[in-house]
Amino acid sequence: MRLQALCLLFLIAFSWGCTDKDFDANDPAKSYATAKQPYDNENYEMALTKLGEFKARFPYSKYATEAELLLANSQFELGHYTESALAYEQFVKLHPRHPKIDFAMFRVGESYWEDAPEEVDREQDYTQRAVTQWEKLVAKLPDSSYAKKASGLILEGKRRIADSNMFIVNFYCKQEIYHACAYRAIQLADHYAEFPDLRIQALNMAVLALNKVADAKAKDPKSDKNLYLKSMSADEIRARAENFRKLIADYKKSVAKDK
Repeated sequence: MRLQALCLLFLIAFSWGCTDKDFDANDPAKSYATAKQPYDNENYEMALTKLGEFKARFPYSKYATEAELLLANSQFELGHYTESALAYEQFVKLHPRHPKIDFAMFRVGESYWEDAPEEVDREQDYTQRAVTQWEKLVAKLPDSSYAKKASGLILEGKRRIADSNMFIVNFYCKQEIYHACAYRAIQLADHYAEFPDLRIQALNMAVLALNKVADAKAKDPKSDKNLYLKSMSADEIRARAENFRKLIADYKKSVAKDK
């Protein structure tokens, strides 16, 4: 058994040695084909090693650019999304006219998306990064098939971020931190008009929170609990809440009409 293990190690070492000899300094094309073989066989760990070695040995070869993209792909396939995002971003920066630039730009966003949590009660920074990268792709290459795919994911990502913001709004209201609830609700309504249901919900929360802030202001004008709209009187805050109530009614009619 021990002899078999030693023979196996010898064979592995021998095969690696043969592969190393195939890196011909005078034949970048053949050397690239050798380095690419593990990638074609979906052996992505080995691909990182071999493609990285090829890139180091042939930094000015026309195949070095292709090796960079395959290295990023290998990181992505291995689930190393932080590394793949950085690799694709570097590729986009260095090769803006590459035929596969749309794919690379899409993959930057997809790498962040894979690391982003679906749960709305968690930080959505990676979701926002993905959306931002896909928006760049859509703006730069709107006719690309990857841009079309990105458009749907942008909407999905924005909805997730909006739902996360609504979770925060509800949290502040449940904790009776009404000035923060009002502020976040109004911000949500302003920034996510593409989701009518969520906008109406946010405006209703804003009305509720503003009236609570007005009540607190009437009881104690000098209270430090009203950090938002602190320069306004209780009556002015109630008037703003009423304006939002009217806005809700008008907005509901507009949404119904569009349907």
